[in-house]
Amino acid sequence: MKKSCLIALMGFFTFTLYAQDEQHLNLKEAVELGLENSKSLKVAYASAKEAEAKYSESKMDQYPELSISGAHMRVNKPHIETHLGGEGQGEGSTVTPDVSSVTYGMADLTQPLFSGFRIRNAVKMSEYLKRASELDVENEKEEVVFNVISAYYNFYKLLSTQNLVKQSLNEAEERVKLFTSLEANGVITRNDLLKAQLQKSNMELNLLEVNNNIDVANYNLGILLGLEDATIITIDTAEISKLSANEVNEITYYMEQAGGQRNDLEASKNRELAANNSIKIAKGSYYPSLALTAGYVDAHIPNVATITNAVNVGLGLQYNLSSLYKGRSHVQQAQARADQASIMADMQWDNVRREIYRDYANYQNELKKLQTLEVASSQATENYRITNNSYKNSVALLTDVLEAQVQQLQAQVNEMHAKADATISYYQLAKDSGILSEEVNIEK
Repeated sequence: MKKSCLIALMGFFTFTLYAQDEQHLNLKEAVELGLENSKSLKVAYASAKEAEAKYSESKMDQYPELSISGAHMRVNKPHIETHLGGEGQGEGSTVTPDVSSVTYGMADLTQPLFSGFRIRNAVKMSEYLKRASELDVENEKEEVVFNVISAYYNFYKLLSTQNLVKQSLNEAEERVKLFTSLEANGVITRNDLLKAQLQKSNMELNLLEVNNNIDVANYNLGILLGLEDATIITIDTAEISKLSANEVNEITYYMEQAGGQRNDLEASKNRELAANNSIKIAKGSYYPSLALTAGYVDAHIPNVATITNAVNVGLGLQYNLSSLYKGRSHVQQAQARADQASIMADMQWDNVRREIYRDYANYQNELKKLQTLEVASSQATENYRITNNSYKNSVALLTDVLEAQVQQLQAQVNEMHAKADATISYYQLAKDSGILSEEVNIEK
């Protein structure tokens, strides 16, 4: 009795554990989890914070440099011999003041007034780089969203395939049961029963393969969403199967959207502007630097001197003459980097145009495939119904029935996959046009 209770209790806890591990997700929930737990997005956020810190650091260069220093030193009794004696005095005299310590404090302030516009251009450059990093975050966000969408719909394809294979397997099992009874009563031949059993075995093998693929896809999707390894993900396949084709605009619309909405293109523009500012920074070495300087000294030497309120204020001018011939190479390097940034931005735009043209063509092709496969699925279903009825009326062979069932299953799978592929293809077009966040209502 105790053993039975223990087994029942263990079974209850096992059931509870597995029930807790199952998580039902719609597309929006999956996207939110992906954004929340994406490691690549966290890296992009960290890079943006670094760029923001560098921007703040560059602005600090506009403010005064202030430093203070001080010291207290113990000294021995020095021997000081002077040779400044007047008339009536010997050649020299020896004065030994009683000095046991020296204490002093200093404060220095330097305020840049002019530095060849280097500070101002450095601030502007770091501001452009900060903006570029922020745009990198938004671009990575769209990459994460699309990866989640793609994984989600591919997972749906496997689950829908599993459902269809299970339906066909159930039908095959019922046929085997019926044929076993008919064969025992001598109504059908042994060969017909073996054919039905063989198809049932093939269906079981197909289901094993699909289940294995689902297990792998479930694990990979869980990692993408930041879920525990044991989590069993479920989605509403019936809701997704009702998807209709998205309306599509002319290709020029997507080209225009990409030009104004693509975050990576905007980031490249900001990096190009930053590179142009680096040229101005390099040219700043041709100019002198002017700064306001100020200082304060306080010192105390017992029995010798006490200094207080020693303040100095002035202007400091520095001109590095070697920059007249050394600075040229720095300017040339900066110009070369700016040229590279400009050319790379043009190349990036060419790639974007190619991507959009490819995505647009692929989506149009997926829509045509879907229309054809929907018709094929209806035809295969009707063909199986007619062939099955013909077999029951002894007009068709069992081989024809089994072949028609396989054709129906394949046509239904193809139709479900085509719906998912068309949806993924549309989201690919939206991502490469820079409007994916609008399509899935993700805040930028």
